[in-house]
Amino acid sequence: MTRAQRRPRLRVENNAVLTMTALVVDAQVLKFDSIKLQCVDDLFGYESFTYLNWDDFEAIFTLDELTGSVITAYMMFLYEQIKNGPKLDHGICFVSPSAISPSERKSKRKHIADASRVVADRLSTRKDNDIIILPYNPGRHWVLAVLDMKTYTCYYLDSITNSTINPVLRQIIDAAMSLYAMQSVNWVKAKCPYQTGGTECGYYVLKFMKEVVEEGIEILANDNITKFSLE
Repeated sequence: MTRAQRRPRLRVENNAVLTMTALVVDAQVLKFDSIKLQCVDDLFGYESFTYLNWDDFEAIFTLDELTGSVITAYMMFLYEQIKNGPKLDHGICFVSPSAISPSERKSKRKHIADASRVVADRLSTRKDNDIIILPYNPGRHWVLAVLDMKTYTCYYLDSITNSTINPVLRQIIDAAMSLYAMQSVNWVKAKCPYQTGGTECGYYVLKFMKEVVEEGIEILANDNITKFSLE
């Protein structure tokens, strides 16, 4: 464990509120194998649900690597804030990370074909929403793509320094745009804060999504994603 990872863990252990919350969650989750969360139909454009178990909560409390279920649960929260809460609706819709991230059960070719169809279908059901948020995990690392349908620009956010745009995600979105609109995509590697440890990428993606939901696509076009630290 690195020093950067050890500090958050110690902070959680020394925080009475977080410790008590962890104990309450532990007592509740242990009664069941998992907790089922029903997504509203408009979240991803179809009926869906996700499950949270103790491993998901433990990852949050210890600032460990986040699961797709946690990412999805946070997207549900952001969507609720847009539709029923205080946040202004900037015309945003979401794509399920589990529907486009790779699976060991699929070949690379089938994964790209299936994921691009998912994205194309989401573009078809987006209604008046022009900003599409796509969290993606190519393998033990979270990145974020934000597609602006007004300008056909896709912003790519990765919290690892000196990274390049993931080629598989690029193929997925390019293929989806060809299916949906026969339109090429302008890719932009957006400026964003970088992680200092080895497991924080999911939290950075949560932060990136939150700022886009709150500020709209202009925050990416103007390089205004704020500094972010887990220290």
